[in-house]
Amino acid sequence: MNVLITGASAGIGRELAYLHGEQGHHLLLVGRNVEQLFETKHFVEQRGGSAVVLPYDIGQTVQIKALLRATEHTRVDVLINNAGFGLYGEFIETDVSRELNMIDVNIRALTYLTKAFSRRMQLQGGGRIVQIASTSSFHGGPFMSVYYATKAYVLSFSEALADELAPYNIQVTAVCPGATHTDFAKTADLATSGLFKRPGIMDAKTTAQLSFTGYMKGKTLVIPGRSNAIYVFMTRFLSRRKLVQMTHQLQAPTHSL
Repeated sequence: MNVLITGASAGIGRELAYLHGEQGHHLLLVGRNVEQLFETKHFVEQRGGSAVVLPYDIGQTVQIKALLRATEHTRVDVLINNAGFGLYGEFIETDVSRELNMIDVNIRALTYLTKAFSRRMQLQGGGRIVQIASTSSFHGGPFMSVYYATKAYVLSFSEALADELAPYNIQVTAVCPGATHTDFAKTADLATSGLFKRPGIMDAKTTAQLSFTGYMKGKTLVIPGRSNAIYVFMTRFLSRRKLVQMTHQLQAPTHSL
């Protein structure tokens, strides 16, 4: 089985690569950090799998096209759109160039790759697409407004495609992890937020294992972790306004609480 993973250099993406490696799968590792990608490749091969490094920045359309050309003669059975990042701060103060790049990676690249590989999977008789969304997909998030909005797109898009692509034997899963100990917080400038200062934050290995188990069973929606599942369930009983207010309190800079 050939598995393409974006954002495979660290965090959840790397842990998912390890899990597929343990199954003897062949990994196509996509990311910008070549050194870290080769580290992932090394550990995948130690676990019994095989891997190739594809160092492309999917935040750029020209790089997405290059990635698609590089894989045009390779069957991809599983596409895992894991690459993504966030940005913390008040919207009127944050850097719009970083937010537009976030949209490019979290939405544009994910859509582009899903389009290309779903067409290939249709021709080859089936496949699996895994989209890494978030518990933030279910409501708005003050101080991370653009990030939350991108993840809402991923969830909605994935649920629709799960229905639309089923006749072609293509399974689509949206994975919605909660806050996870990875490099995400550092990249998103979350040092002053209370989000990652709560007890019980899951690690990337546990999140990946629960996600892997869920999507390999063909589930359309996977929410790793009991506390995350309870949280998402409870969102059904609260107004959207209340959810936004709660998120404001959680994510507000600690010096203003």
